Amino acid sequence: MVIHQYSKSFTLIELLITLGILGVLMAVVVITINPAEFLKQSRDTKRMSDISNLQTAINLYLFEGSSLGTPGVTYISIPAANSDCSDLNLPAGSWHCATSDNYLKVDGTGWLPLNFSALTISSPLSVLPVDPQNSVSESYYTYSTDGSGFVITAVPESNKYRNNSDLLTGFVASGASDKLVGGNFPNGWVFVPGDPNFKTPGFWVMKYEAKCVSGNTPLTSPDTGYHTYNNSSQPCAGDRYIASTSEGYPITNISHNTAKAYCQSIGAHLLTNDEYMTIVRNAEQVPVNWSNNQVGNGVLPRGNSNSAAAQDGSSIYGTGYTDHTHLRTLTLSNGSVIWDIAGNVYDHVQRSNDNAGDLTNTMVLPACSDAQAAWGWCKYASTESPYVSSWTDDVAKDKVAPSNTSWTSSQNIGQVYTYKNGTNQGTTVFLRGGGWGDGASVGPFALNLLLGHWQHGHSVGFRCAR
Repeated sequence: MVIHQYSKSFTLIELLITLGILGVLMAVVVITINPAEFLKQSRDTKRMSDISNLQTAINLYLFEGSSLGTPGVTYISIPAANSDCSDLNLPAGSWHCATSDNYLKVDGTGWLPLNFSALTISSPLSVLPVDPQNSVSESYYTYSTDGSGFVITAVPESNKYRNNSDLLTGFVASGASDKLVGGNFPNGWVFVPGDPNFKTPGFWVMKYEAKCVSGNTPLTSPDTGYHTYNNSSQPCAGDRYIASTSEGYPITNISHNTAKAYCQSIGAHLLTNDEYMTIVRNAEQVPVNWSNNQVGNGVLPRGNSNSAAAQDGSSIYGTGYTDHTHLRTLTLSNGSVIWDIAGNVYDHVQRSNDNAGDLTNTMVLPACSDAQAAWGWCKYASTESPYVSSWTDDVAKDKVAPSNTSWTSSQNIGQVYTYKNGTNQGTTVFLRGGGWGDGASVGPFALNLLLGHWQHGHSVGFRCAR
């Protein structure tokens, strides 16, 4: 009897099919897991842990420590040869860096100006934590103080945390000072690093557009019909008060003069144009604000700018959108996150010289290249048409425009609404940012010159600063 033995093996076709199936499965696994996003989330988790540990350590320090650092200075976790960080490519401001030999030390010579080693209890930290990436082009930690309280910030990078407003606020740790976490500076305010170009020291600004509150309830009525609070119908006064909160409708139908009075009623002032420019010039230099995560590459957010009405802070995007153009937040170099600077409703701002005074004289308006005797939008860059062809002493380009003159409206920087032949139209105030219905015309540097300080509109609101 002959026994035939057969070896079972795969044919070349079967092997190719199997490898193809495995390749598809591997691709699906990679897409599902998204290792790049996973690494970003892992770094964000470390950031949250570091901020929590720093907050705990500094709160312990407050029991014994005397000096929290220099008010108005932003301390950062990146080492540098120069103490003012001048060898780093940072946005304009008052910065402080420690050297590479010292920046991790806990004796006050590190990037935090706090001597933990002098405490009677042992130091709560062996070394100072730093951001997982810790570079100007990516992200870093910051520390600021007003002399009696503190704020630490980190910038998230993962989609999970970057696009969730509740989690974003978790990256900000505040000290026990009433100025920072209660009283005049509740959690709805953010710290802005100063800018010597605009003579602004570090200051605090409302994180959200000003809302009207009764008791503890942010109001949505009376409604203008556009999801904004109608201050003409019911002034936010008496048992109602203004606040910075994500809920409620933005206060509109309010004149420049009334907005000033409302801010003064809470011990603050109406945001000045110099302060506004400090915010947006800082934000333009933060990579995360650009759609391609590189300054000048892609587009900046212009917020809620294609919708039929304004919004409260319940959605981080404009109505019906999930793209970067309609993102409603801007992140500052110190990690502070501010809402609706670029869209939703315009903000009254005080025209001022070097952050002093409020100019309410009528303006000679900038002219447009098409020179029409009509109101309309004009672009900043001369490579676009129609563009602002001549500026005036009342509206100087370096006081209202982005730092890079080559940036265009296609990058969502915003445009200028002016009477195009440049004549004086009796208007007196700056409106910054943009209204929900002005589409591609608005953005962080948008400037509307339509109103006088006694006039108002249902898409014009305000925010306060201190």
